[in-house]
Amino acid sequence: MKKDLSPYFQEKFSFLSFKDKRWMTAGAACIAGVFVLVVYFQSGPKPEAFAAAEEAVAKWGSAQSEASYQEMRRALKKVPALEEKYEAVIAQKLFEGDQISEALTLAHRSLSRIQEDAPFHAAYGETTLLIEQGDYQDALEKSVGLKEQMAREHDWNQMSGEWLAGGALLYAHNLLRIAFLQQELKNNPGEKAAWDELESFLKEKESLSALVIGNFREKGLDLSNYIAERKKQL
Repeated sequence: MKKDLSPYFQEKFSFLSFKDKRWMTAGAACIAGVFVLVVYFQSGPKPEAFAAAEEAVAKWGSAQSEASYQEMRRALKKVPALEEKYEAVIAQKLFEGDQISEALTLAHRSLSRIQEDAPFHAAYGETTLLIEQGDYQDALEKSVGLKEQMAREHDWNQMSGEWLAGGALLYAHNLLRIAFLQQELKNNPGEKAAWDELESFLKEKESLSALVIGNFREKGLDLSNYIAERKKQL
């Protein structure tokens, strides 16, 4: 990872953070665990195996040693439902511990499971993995491609309900990502255009704007002021 990164990259976003948001798709929610756990309790491993796996995950989470990691992996192999449920969380912790190779293996596998139900979110997640590896140019190209695909396939002005809450939020975060990637690559015209596009998009959706800005405010960053200051410097 490069030094002197923008605020966006100083605090890594979880590559599957959307799984924890209220705007995740129904398909992603099922894949995340609830439905599949019910099925497994009815026909799969015994409850004791689930309990042992949960305990192993908690043990590794509190003391991330190689021994506890291997113990957790063995326990989860016996309960595929829990392995799928925790794979993204485990991958994120491995990223944080700079165990990049193992983290990427788990991350790609986890993302492949939601490809059919949530292709845009999966694409966003794959781009996050490129950022984790420092491949900003490729990440920018993939982010622009995702933006164009989402714009082609969906009319935000005709949307409401779950798709507006989920799709529009993902679209806004992707626009934000494009701006910061342009900044990292020192492409001033591209960065300014990206900030302008993000501001224009959020201006049309007040509730969405409040949500995005509020998320950054919780992290101690006034996004509106940051964008204004960046544009002055460009």
